[in-house]
Amino acid sequence: MTVFKNCTVVLDVKNVPFKEKNKLRLALLENGGNISYVINKEVRIVLIFFVEDLSSNRQRSIQKLQIPVVGTQYVWSCMDQGHLLPLTEHNLSPQLPYPTSEFLPPSGRTLVLFRFACLPDYPFSFTQCRVYKEGDHDLPEFPSYFQVAKYSVFERVRLYSSFTLTLFYYWTLKKLINLKKKMVQDKLVFCVTSEDAVEAYLQLMNEMATEEFTKTHTLPPEVERLASYSLQQLLLEEKLNCSTLSQEVGVFVELVWTEALGSLNNILTVPVSRISLNDVSRGEGLLLQAQKTEKEDEVKALLEEVNTLLPLRMIDPPSKDKLVSKKLDLCQLIRDIINVSEATLGSPSPSSLGKYRALRCSIEVVPPQNPEFHVVSQLLQDRPVQIQQILRVSRGMELQLFKEDLGNIKPLLHSTSPSSFVGILSRGLLLPRVGVEQHGIERTDIGNLGGGIYFSDSLKTSVNYSKPSVTDGSRLLLVCEVALGRCKDLLKKDTTLTCAPDGYHSVHGVQRTRNRLSEFEDDEFVVYNTEQIRLKYVVQYSLEGDKLKEFQPQINTQLTDTTPDILSSDNSEGLESTKNPLEVMNAGLLDSSGQKLPLHAVNVRCKLMDLLCQVIIFQTYTNQSAVPIEAKYVFPLEETAAVCGFEAFINGKHVIGKVKEKEQARKEYKQAIEKGHGAYLMDQDAPDVFTISVGNLPPGATVLIKVTFITELLVRSGSIVFLLSGSVAPWQQRATLNQTTQATVEKIGVTELQEFSLSMSIEMPYEIINLSSSHRIKTKRTDCKAVISTLPGQTLGSEGLQVSFSLSNIHMPRMWVENHPGKDSQACMLVFYPDFKSSGVSSSGGPSSVSDVVILLDSSKSMQGDNMLNARRISLQVLKSLDRSLKINIISFSTDEASESSCGGSGGSTDLWRPLRSLSLLPPCRGVRNILLLSDGHVQNQPLTLQLVRENSCHTRLFTCGLSLTANRHMLRALAQAGGGTYEFFDTKIKHTWAEKVRAQVQRMESPGCSSVAVKWQQFNPTVPLPVQAPSQLHALFSDCHTLVYGFVPHCTQVDRLYLKATLLLIVVAIRNGDYEDGILANSEAEHEGKKAELKSYIIELSKEFSILSQFTSFVAIEERDGYWECTDRLSSFLNLDVDFFANVFLQEKGICSLGVKAHAEILRLMATLLVLQLIRVKKLEVGQLLESLLRLKESQEPRPMYWEAVKRAVDWAGRTDRQYPCVCSRLEIGRDWESSTRQLLGCDSPHPYSPLKPVLERRFL
Repeated sequence: MTVFKNCTVVLDVKNVPFKEKNKLRLALLENGGNISYVINKEVRIVLIFFVEDLSSNRQRSIQKLQIPVVGTQYVWSCMDQGHLLPLTEHNLSPQLPYPTSEFLPPSGRTLVLFRFACLPDYPFSFTQCRVYKEGDHDLPEFPSYFQVAKYSVFERVRLYSSFTLTLFYYWTLKKLINLKKKMVQDKLVFCVTSEDAVEAYLQLMNEMATEEFTKTHTLPPEVERLASYSLQQLLLEEKLNCSTLSQEVGVFVELVWTEALGSLNNILTVPVSRISLNDVSRGEGLLLQAQKTEKEDEVKALLEEVNTLLPLRMIDPPSKDKLVSKKLDLCQLIRDIINVSEATLGSPSPSSLGKYRALRCSIEVVPPQNPEFHVVSQLLQDRPVQIQQILRVSRGMELQLFKEDLGNIKPLLHSTSPSSFVGILSRGLLLPRVGVEQHGIERTDIGNLGGGIYFSDSLKTSVNYSKPSVTDGSRLLLVCEVALGRCKDLLKKDTTLTCAPDGYHSVHGVQRTRNRLSEFEDDEFVVYNTEQIRLKYVVQYSLEGDKLKEFQPQINTQLTDTTPDILSSDNSEGLESTKNPLEVMNAGLLDSSGQKLPLHAVNVRCKLMDLLCQVIIFQTYTNQSAVPIEAKYVFPLEETAAVCGFEAFINGKHVIGKVKEKEQARKEYKQAIEKGHGAYLMDQDAPDVFTISVGNLPPGATVLIKVTFITELLVRSGSIVFLLSGSVAPWQQRATLNQTTQATVEKIGVTELQEFSLSMSIEMPYEIINLSSSHRIKTKRTDCKAVISTLPGQTLGSEGLQVSFSLSNIHMPRMWVENHPGKDSQACMLVFYPDFKSSGVSSSGGPSSVSDVVILLDSSKSMQGDNMLNARRISLQVLKSLDRSLKINIISFSTDEASESSCGGSGGSTDLWRPLRSLSLLPPCRGVRNILLLSDGHVQNQPLTLQLVRENSCHTRLFTCGLSLTANRHMLRALAQAGGGTYEFFDTKIKHTWAEKVRAQVQRMESPGCSSVAVKWQQFNPTVPLPVQAPSQLHALFSDCHTLVYGFVPHCTQVDRLYLKATLLLIVVAIRNGDYEDGILANSEAEHEGKKAELKSYIIELSKEFSILSQFTSFVAIEERDGYWECTDRLSSFLNLDVDFFANVFLQEKGICSLGVKAHAEILRLMATLLVLQLIRVKKLEVGQLLESLLRLKESQEPRPMYWEAVKRAVDWAGRTDRQYPCVCSRLEIGRDWESSTRQLLGCDSPHPYSPLKPVLERRFL
């Protein structure tokens, strides 16, 4: 062949794989072409893969010599046709100011820095550009492929004519349509920018109004066929949201819904409405993790967790792989039903019209007399069937994505179970989740050609994969238009295929015949891209022998009205007025009734290193009660803080908390309390509240509690700010103490001056400047270091304490490194606080990097109620915070026409891709457009939505705000990641932070940014494990907004002496825990959840190793006390003795309080211990044989029993205490000695007639 004869080509394909390069080179040379490595006059074509691959020099040379630039597909297309094709249809020269998706590099490959030069702002006028008419001889060529950004229809009835005004991508077209004549292109305006095109569009609309034309919402049916194909597609999409429902279509809709819900009801033990999409994603993630796990006990635990999330009634297959695959398929079915049910959440029994609209698919019955019916019937002639009806279906998304340009479009058949049609009609056909060769799926198509979507041209073949419906006994068959493109014929099976072979778009398994050897029994057509499929018809039919049933559902075509979610005047207040609940929280050490124990002193020690801070707080409390209590220590913290240490000092004993798994820690705490030991349990009740349970706090005990936590410092306007909340010192004031709040224990007032002190060390990489504090301090400092302490007499009030300072070079990136104490690896921290300078000054005086701001308000059904009200509150706060010079637009979107036309209600599903597509067609010509999305994240058509965001990230940034406790946070993070923005979640439990989060988002939107940021860790040993980084994926960087990146990196430095910091390892572990909870671990939500399941054990081990509190761990500390017993209610019932009366009435009358608080507590313990020891003796228990007396053990030569140590500990302690308080038995008039008095109290001996114990003994038998 000589397709490229005498054609010199420059091959500029740097980023194409080596094999593909060779194929291109050979294809050119073997077909007569020449390859040049420089651009000159001889070159006819420049062949590229990405426009961005062209250097600036080559681009100038191409522009100067006017050489066409085409993609690599041009070579294969020419070879298919056998001659050179016209270059105009394949030209990739960027004629528009922004490249489209076909030319964008892969995500993450290029660092995109947003810098914007400001173009002069001038009003558009028709005098600035030429207005063409259809008859002009020099009319520029109109592109063959285009999309409609906006359109309007005007009509003037008396002239029997109408106008359509259409805004294409930079072309504004005015068409005059005369019903008696033909369509005429009246005006055609070619604009330079999208802003000019919109302005021309508006001016033409005004022109129509002055000519007595009336704007109408619909194009007359008789002229609809004259509209362009792109406009017809748009009109069809709009019909999906407002179309009515016929009786026949209503019955079909009820049929597929009944099949889907009936299938789930037979499998699930709970209604599908009780399962959330988050549960489905978690279940899919756990299944993917079980798939990779080899240990049977771990697999069992994972599958049990899946059954908890998705309670199923099904017989598990014996093979783990088959079980996982089967449950993954069920997850997809559940996901389909939940997704399409979003539009019907307002009603427990949605109408037929509601179900139809939820499918987001146009369905029309094809009459038998219609030629279409005959054409479709001809496809089913190879087997006798009874066709009940044929329905024409059309999905709006497929109209946009279908790759019609591939050619070779054939009508093919696809058959499946009727229970799958709700999912297929709503989201299209899907590629198989997993491959046969890996996971053992029993697919009906056997997977002869790998993991693709299979079709047939024969009903005889398709019937083998169909099932009669349970509802009416009929079968359903899909007729699809499939763009096969270049289709490779295969005679042998290849189950490893995941895509079409190089140079092809599909494969065809050729049927075996007498004259042709083949491994395929039937013709099989397979595509590996869903964009090559367009649903066309659904055929409802039956075979001979099928038992049809009567199905006559009631068709309800009325939609349920929803009450508009409108902010009241009380709810429309600014977010700044929301108070922090931590400020009024009852913090500190509390008894069981919630009363505070007196706080005597607070001492704080801080260590600041760059933007990190380690804080150690010492708080001193006293239990002034006469009995042991179980107290709870409540410690409010910011949600970004992580507790990494807990210690307690009680009566001279030092107890250190250890991190253990939650269940294990709670078990040990409970066991310690039962044994009479002191015990402490620290949990994280909420992201910003930590609680410590303190068990068996002795009376009169002084408790010093030490809590260590780490956090990131704030950066405001270039200053580093340290804040210490006043809640760490919850002093009791006199007014509070004088209130009568309980009558259980004696009220104690603390009126002396409470002690407060703070010491802080600061170490920075650059010179410290502008150091200031809200309190009086003394300072010692050098350039980069400082030591601060508060002066005597300072107190910490409810307003807290603040220290702020700046650095001489705060914007310089920097790295800190610390050695792992036991491993050959380092903990690293990178600090970014960039300062991107905009390249121009806004003419309007506003932020120079921003052209306009669009607020996208999700008004779908799942956002109704409080979610919608909160979204509007946030929108109002954003509007108040934005610069007044910016252009602002608010778009409320959903699939419900009423919801989109008014912001008053919510309905439909979350088709975010629709407004994103409309916005993408009109990109800004100057600056950057910022989109702020307020949504719960349950987005339909996620792949298309993410694709649109990535494609337009060069001129449009997307910032996301998550609402609702059931929000899809992963999707919202992924959207912000793809769009070069950031994500914030607005938790209703911490509304006081909303104003700050809005401020942060607005600051980022008004700042230049840098997206597609990644860290490449240099490792000097190629065999070491990969680094562990947190956050796993970085969001975009913004001017004057700091970002910290942490990592465990083996062999990341060759420096012998590292600059070590004691807190860095703890910070890395803490942030890694936070990344687990809030980061993006994988692109797919299911894979993300699988990674979380995989990382759970890793997080627990890290938390235990470095003593970091996490969602899976708790601090537990056990104070193993001597073997004494306490005077408790449990002991009272055990001894059949009123211990409370004996301790708090009898002994107090005898003067025990005069001995002091400590002696009081010790003597009560001594009495309780001696009573228990005496009971052991008189009951003649085996353990009692060890006692010679109450205060002495027998000498035993035999092997000591297991309880020997416990008894010895009790006897030794009782002996020590008795010697410490000699004659206390007679002094308190308990009796002559302990032996006789304890026997009398236990009822073993009769008391003396004049015994002082008679009041106690009389209550013993009550």
